Amino acid sequence: MSTDHSASGQALGYVFQFDRATYRLFQSGVDVVEIGVEDIDDVSVHFNNGNEVREQNKSTVNSGSPLSDRSVALWKTLHIWAESILATPSLLDTSEYHLVTNGSLSDKCIARRIDDATDEESAKVICDELRGMIPTLRDDLVPFGKTLSNLSDENLRSMIKKVSVFDKTSPRFGGNLEELQALRVFEAGMKVGLFDQMNGWVKRKIRELVEKGQQPRIIRDEFDKELQGLFRKVTVARLSAIIEPFDMNVDIFQYKSHGFVQQLDWINMDEDVIREAILNFLHAQDTRMKWSDSNAVSETTLIQYEKDLKKCWETASRRAYRQPFPTDEIKGQECLDLTLEQNTYIHNEIMPKSISCGNFHALAHFIEEQGPIIGWHPKFKFLAKGRSKS
Repeated sequence: MSTDHSASGQALGYVFQFDRATYRLFQSGVDVVEIGVEDIDDVSVHFNNGNEVREQNKSTVNSGSPLSDRSVALWKTLHIWAESILATPSLLDTSEYHLVTNGSLSDKCIARRIDDATDEESAKVICDELRGMIPTLRDDLVPFGKTLSNLSDENLRSMIKKVSVFDKTSPRFGGNLEELQALRVFEAGMKVGLFDQMNGWVKRKIRELVEKGQQPRIIRDEFDKELQGLFRKVTVARLSAIIEPFDMNVDIFQYKSHGFVQQLDWINMDEDVIREAILNFLHAQDTRMKWSDSNAVSETTLIQYEKDLKKCWETASRRAYRQPFPTDEIKGQECLDLTLEQNTYIHNEIMPKSISCGNFHALAHFIEEQGPIIGWHPKFKFLAKGRSKS
């Protein structure tokens, strides 16, 4: 069977982009706001002062270089950057240009010399050499050369001075994992696992953004929060250590109109049960804020936790509603009891009962604009319509 090297090369190039984006996110300092994938370039880094790095990625399936002096990869890259400068000359004031390959560059190739051209004199030498090559380019490179010829000498020199070329970049991780400070405390196998999991998260996030018609950029703070939550999974510290005692001195009467309290009223629960539900609801809210503030649990984990809670309720409600109880109120009481008696887990750790129950009540809460996710009375969705503004 023959191998389509063109197709496999394209696939590797696609993977390499996401590896580079993930590596860049791990590498980012506090001045980085977000990182784009297939946005304004293959990968782009956006800083809080408005500056940016535009990165082109060129992967190869062998040990050679895709950046020979007359390669499509090199001339197409220069064409892409030149085209953006022709459209917006002010980019030269705010942009750097990075060309990254997992292949090797020879010491004398023009890509290497572009990387070395950091002053006006050396940039002029490269500029003159490129202009001299343009009339001799083969047909498939002619459109790229034409774009470069449309740049003024000044702008071409300025672009060349802002280009950095990186070769021998790891084809597996888009960089050297040992150089990532965020992973320095982990052993080699754990570093690979953490990188791969965050790489998967980046791919899913970009897909989600594209499907929603939004700009394909990862917000660095969101990446950091997800990473911190992942760190919690692989360390021995328990989430329950972050759960602090809750102030029980609460005026429960101010919560009487809340949606989750109304749900308890519909199944005729007594004051003691309602008071405990309010305290658990508030404790769970307070704990979730602490987890979020300390990056102990990622938002993805919390979303999955809510899905698990809903599944617990679905099982309990089916069992309760098919019982031959005389009234819907009693069926609802059974549903409540069966739901709240179940253990819930985050990071394979059993949550304290007050936190589990409080989060079930949070899903049962509703306001006028948003209905409850779960409920106790068999007709809770009908009863909830237009019943609360709290």
